[in-house]
Amino acid sequence: MQIYKNQIFRLLDGPSDSVALIRDDDKLVAYRLPKVSETCPLVVFSHQQLERPYGFGAMAPNWKLFGVPLIARIENLSSGSEIHYQFLKLLRPFLMPVEDVVNDYDGDETRNTVNENSKVEGIVSPLVSYCDAGPDNGEENDVHLNADFKFYLVDKPGSSEIKMNDPVPISSLTKNLDVTVHWSDKMIEKYDTCLLSSLPEVFKPQLFAKRHEESISLYKCLEGFLQEEPLGPDDMWYCPSCKKHQQAIKKLDLWRLPEILVIHLKRFSYSRFFKNKLETYVDFPIHDLNLSNYISHIDNQLSNCYQLYAVTNHYGGMGGGHYTAFIDHGHGRWYEFDDDRVFPISEDRIKSSAAYVLFYRRAREM
Repeated sequence: MQIYKNQIFRLLDGPSDSVALIRDDDKLVAYRLPKVSETCPLVVFSHQQLERPYGFGAMAPNWKLFGVPLIARIENLSSGSEIHYQFLKLLRPFLMPVEDVVNDYDGDETRNTVNENSKVEGIVSPLVSYCDAGPDNGEENDVHLNADFKFYLVDKPGSSEIKMNDPVPISSLTKNLDVTVHWSDKMIEKYDTCLLSSLPEVFKPQLFAKRHEESISLYKCLEGFLQEEPLGPDDMWYCPSCKKHQQAIKKLDLWRLPEILVIHLKRFSYSRFFKNKLETYVDFPIHDLNLSNYISHIDNQLSNCYQLYAVTNHYGGMGGGHYTAFIDHGHGRWYEFDDDRVFPISEDRIKSSAAYVLFYRRAREM
């Protein structure tokens, strides 16, 4: 499955799912579940912790997603106790060593019992659960932790808390159940939550190979755009003098240049039978795009050089994808905009095979 913003974004099921939709910095996770339990409801646990902004004018605290979702299949799911128990079972491998945890309870005996049970049972994988597990299998030691987790059904915000003895509103047609878990500060310290986020980044070496094998400069693209193009038999030009259709040549020229220059790279190729996303790496100038050799009318009072100040990127294929942007905030300070995430990046990351629209402004002559 593809993980995006700490939630399951897409299920990769079979060869029909294109990996082109996955960006290099996205996350992938594989969940292993017993086949015998495919008829059991699939419960997806997403994690949230309380975020407390600091500083003058900070907004009110809010619950923020973190970590990788955990999933389980639960047989005979009828009440909240099964959901509470299954979640605690999935968390056992993430328990911090006793000596590294501040004791927030009346004594150490209960804490040692919980950790010893985890060791004796061989540490159940957080990505594996079995339908024969239940809250009556001698796990009463974990029940007292339920007060430090609150469970909510995602599809019923505001009044969706799942209590221990309350029935869970599911039917025989329910296949997936999305549950959000609110973590208390005490549980954040008790479990190694860093492990919930430690997934390797997607790495597609074939894209880096294409960068060298299939690359072209922006100047070559301009030359191709401005070269003469013979029109075919289906595009004959009607001559008003001889009253006949004649084969013609089409030619585009740049007469003068604007203050803001937008270059739209042709990334999508269409033909009669095929549609394709072009992943060719275009090497475009960042500081010194000089168009003096490509314009028909020379104006010595205006500069023909341009400075890049923004790039729109497209990741994905013809069926869908994702857009991001690089913006120069001034003085070479570049930032990446990815939905609601904004963070600084180095200039050497600006050029990539995902570049789709280039934004230039005219450079002022010194």
